[in-house]
Amino acid sequence: MKDERIQTTVNHIGRRAFIICFVLMIISLNYRLWILKQDPREFWDFMAIFFIVSLYGSIAFANKGVFDHNFKRFWLSIGIGVILGNTALFFILGQIYSVAEVCTFLLGVIPGVGLVLAIAYFLNRRWKRREGIEDEE
Repeated sequence: MKDERIQTTVNHIGRRAFIICFVLMIISLNYRLWILKQDPREFWDFMAIFFIVSLYGSIAFANKGVFDHNFKRFWLSIGIGVILGNTALFFILGQIYSVAEVCTFLLGVIPGVGLVLAIAYFLNRRWKRREGIEDEE
């Protein structure tokens, strides 16, 4: 039997270790892609692990109600940030040259972000119904 303080400390250290690992993986992926100009096929396994862990964490958090506080505002701001950030990044890197290319890029990115937002919203609603916070309609 573990004391609550010990378990809380273990969870706290594990959370910080995961955050450090996650941030370092993002930095490493961006360094390989933009600075070293490596082809993604050279580090696809590393990138696949990063995306699988990210996807698992997001789904688990949404499924357990972690994103419940200001859900719509939180996810809407993330969606807008991803869309604008990617557009600005590709424009700065010189891969987008005209307004038509920006529109084409946005037509590709917006449905993907919308799908992620819809899945997160569905998982959050399902959690609320299971916990009895929200009634089924």
